[in-house]
Amino acid sequence: MATRNKTHSGKTGKTPKNGSPKNVTPLRKIEALERLRDRVEAAADEILRLRSENEEMAKSINELRAQLDSRDSRPAISFDGDPDDLRAKVRGFIDAIDTYLDHETG
Repeated sequence: MATRNKTHSGKTGKTPKNGSPKNVTPLRKIEALERLRDRVEAAADEILRLRSENEEMAKSINELRAQLDSRDSRPAISFDGDPDDLRAKVRGFIDAIDTYLDHETG
Protein backbone atom coordinates (compact mmCIF):
# COMPACT_ATOMS: atom_id res chain seq x y z
CA MET A 1 0.00 0.00 0.00
CA ALA A 2 1.34 3.47 -0.96
CA THR A 3 2.02 6.02 1.72
CA ARG A 4 0.17 9.30 1.83
CA ASN A 5 1.69 12.59 2.75
CA LYS A 6 0.38 16.11 3.10
CA THR A 7 1.69 18.78 0.74
CA HIS A 8 2.00 22.47 1.50
CA SER A 9 -1.49 23.02 0.09
CA GLY A 10 -3.04 20.63 2.57
CA LYS A 11 -4.00 18.09 -0.11
CA THR A 12 -3.00 14.50 0.20
CA GLY A 13 -1.85 12.30 -2.61
CA LYS A 14 0.10 9.17 -3.38
CA THR A 15 3.83 9.57 -3.24
CA PRO A 16 5.73 8.18 -6.22
CA LYS A 17 9.32 6.96 -6.00
CA ASN A 18 10.81 10.46 -6.50
CA GLY A 19 9.09 11.70 -3.31
CA SER A 20 6.68 14.32 -4.75
CA PRO A 21 2.91 13.80 -4.87
CA LYS A 22 1.86 12.96 -8.41
CA ASN A 23 -1.65 14.45 -8.35
CA VAL A 24 -0.72 17.78 -6.72
CA THR A 25 0.66 20.56 -8.91
CA PRO A 26 3.51 22.47 -7.28
CA LEU A 27 2.73 26.09 -6.41
CA ARG A 28 5.46 27.37 -8.76
CA LYS A 29 3.79 25.66 -11.71
CA ILE A 30 0.44 27.15 -10.79
CA GLU A 31 1.96 30.63 -10.52
CA ALA A 32 3.74 30.16 -13.86
CA LEU A 33 0.49 29.09 -15.50
CA GLU A 34 -1.32 32.09 -14.00
CA ARG A 35 1.37 34.44 -15.37
CA LEU A 36 1.12 32.75 -18.75
CA ARG A 37 -2.66 33.08 -18.72
CA ASP A 38 -2.32 36.80 -17.88
CA ARG A 39 0.13 37.29 -20.74
CA VAL A 40 -2.14 35.45 -23.18
CA GLU A 41 -5.11 37.57 -22.09
CA ALA A 42 -3.06 40.76 -22.49
CA ALA A 43 -1.96 39.63 -25.96
CA ALA A 44 -5.56 38.87 -26.94
CA ASP A 45 -6.66 42.31 -25.71
CA GLU A 46 -3.86 43.92 -27.73
CA ILE A 47 -4.89 41.97 -30.84
CA LEU A 48 -8.47 43.23 -30.45
CA ARG A 49 -7.24 46.81 -29.99
CA LEU A 50 -5.02 46.57 -33.07
CA ARG A 51 -7.84 45.11 -35.15
CA SER A 52 -10.07 48.00 -34.16
CA GLU A 53 -7.33 50.50 -34.98
CA ASN A 54 -6.76 48.76 -38.31
CA GLU A 55 -10.46 49.06 -39.18
CA GLU A 56 -10.41 52.79 -38.38
CA MET A 57 -7.31 53.30 -40.50
CA ALA A 58 -8.83 51.37 -43.39
CA LYS A 59 -11.91 53.63 -43.25
CA SER A 60 -9.69 56.72 -43.28
CA ILE A 61 -7.72 55.42 -46.24
CA ASN A 62 -10.91 54.69 -48.16
CA GLU A 63 -12.23 58.19 -47.41
CA LEU A 64 -8.98 59.75 -48.63
CA ARG A 65 -9.06 57.63 -51.78
CA ALA A 66 -12.63 58.72 -52.44
CA GLN A 67 -11.61 62.36 -52.04
CA LEU A 68 -8.72 61.90 -54.46
CA ASP A 69 -10.94 60.14 -56.98
CA SER A 70 -13.53 62.92 -56.85
CA ARG A 71 -10.99 65.68 -57.48
CA ASP A 72 -10.13 66.94 -60.92
CA SER A 73 -6.78 65.53 -61.98
CA ARG A 74 -5.82 68.73 -63.84
CA PRO A 75 -4.01 71.50 -62.00
CA ALA A 76 -6.23 74.35 -60.81
CA ILE A 77 -4.23 76.85 -62.92
CA SER A 78 -2.95 76.03 -66.36
CA PHE A 79 -0.81 77.99 -68.78
CA ASP A 80 -0.80 77.06 -72.44
CA GLY A 81 2.23 79.12 -73.38
CA ASP A 82 5.95 78.68 -73.04
CA PRO A 83 7.12 78.07 -69.43
CA ASP A 84 9.89 80.64 -69.88
CA ASP A 85 7.29 83.27 -70.85
CA LEU A 86 5.29 82.50 -67.70
CA ARG A 87 8.45 82.68 -65.60
CA ALA A 88 9.31 86.09 -67.12
CA LYS A 89 5.80 87.41 -66.41
CA VAL A 90 5.94 86.24 -62.79
CA ARG A 91 9.37 87.87 -62.36
CA GLY A 92 7.97 91.05 -63.84
CA PHE A 93 5.14 91.03 -61.28
CA ILE A 94 7.63 90.41 -58.47
CA ASP A 95 9.84 93.27 -59.68
CA ALA A 96 6.83 95.58 -59.87
CA ILE A 97 5.82 94.72 -56.30
CA ASP A 98 9.40 95.20 -55.08
CA THR A 99 9.57 98.62 -56.78
CA TYR A 100 6.26 99.65 -55.22
CA LEU A 101 7.39 98.54 -51.74
CA ASP A 102 10.74 100.34 -52.13
CA HIS A 103 8.90 103.64 -52.91
CA GLU A 104 6.46 103.14 -50.01
CA THR A 105 9.11 102.39 -47.40
CA GLY A 106 11.85 104.65 -48.78
